[in-house]
Amino acid sequence: MKNFLSFCLLVFCLQLYSQTDTQKRFQSETRKFYVWNKEVEKYELKDTEYENSVIDIREIGSKSNGYIVISMVDNGFSKLQHGSIYDYKQTSDNEGSWFVNSTYMRGKVTYNPKENTITFLYGAEEKRYTKLMIFYVKEDKAPNAGLKTIEKFD
Repeated sequence: MKNFLSFCLLVFCLQLYSQTDTQKRFQSETRKFYVWNKEVEKYELKDTEYENSVIDIREIGSKSNGYIVISMVDNGFSKLQHGSIYDYKQTSDNEGSWFVNSTYMRGKVTYNPKENTITFLYGAEEKRYTKLMIFYVKEDKAPNAGLKTIEKFD
């Protein structure tokens, strides 16, 4: 019995130090694009787009480490926004915000599961973000479900 308890304690301790990775993938067919207007001091809607977007959020070890990739189709062109997660803030019981940073972009990504939206703020200035996108999303249960393997070439 003593050996079994020691073994269970060892497994529990190893589990504490193991790296936990989570990845969420969201699909979106609709997004709204807003730009900050300095004269009236509010965000103004510039475009509503009915094109495909894929948002990947990968947390490595904790919610404040990992990366976020947002790929979009915009008028037949592919656009990619990505960055490393450097912070995470819980904004409510079921809503949180990841803060991302890359060489060319500094942004904030907020997921609201009640409304099924992801808000992406970027283009940071001194006081606020200048650009905002709201994606209306649904979560993929299996991130690689759309990928198919080719077994044989003729």
